[in-house]
Amino acid sequence: MIDRGLAAHDIAAELLGMAVDWRPARPAAYIAAVLARDRRAETARPPEGDLAADPSAHQEWQQWLRSRQVDDPPRTDDDRRHARLHSWDRWREVAAHYDEDPDDALDLYGTRLCAYAVKRAAPSAW
Repeated sequence: MIDRGLAAHDIAAELLGMAVDWRPARPAAYIAAVLARDRRAETARPPEGDLAADPSAHQEWQQWLRSRQVDDPPRTDDDRRHARLHSWDRWREVAAHYDEDPDDALDLYGTRLCAYAVKRAAPSAW
């Protein structure tokens, strides 16, 4: 993976993508086999006109990706840390954000703060 130019976080993501619900007897051999399989799949040519094989080649997809990069600058770990430290007293905003876009709220505030905000915002069962 290092030979492919991957950084540490990219390697971690690759390894997480290989997650299995069992423990291989020889993890290094398993990882090597998965990498070899992926290399073979990369070199295989998809049939002409098959956009599903390589969505990144589709112009509309690339345009959408560029628009997302311009509209939504990438969130940093500092953004997350700041939001998680200073939003406990603004739980109504966190709950509203979670209602609108749960994935984004979980990314920004984390599970604990989102759960706290949703619980506080929920009408009492009593």
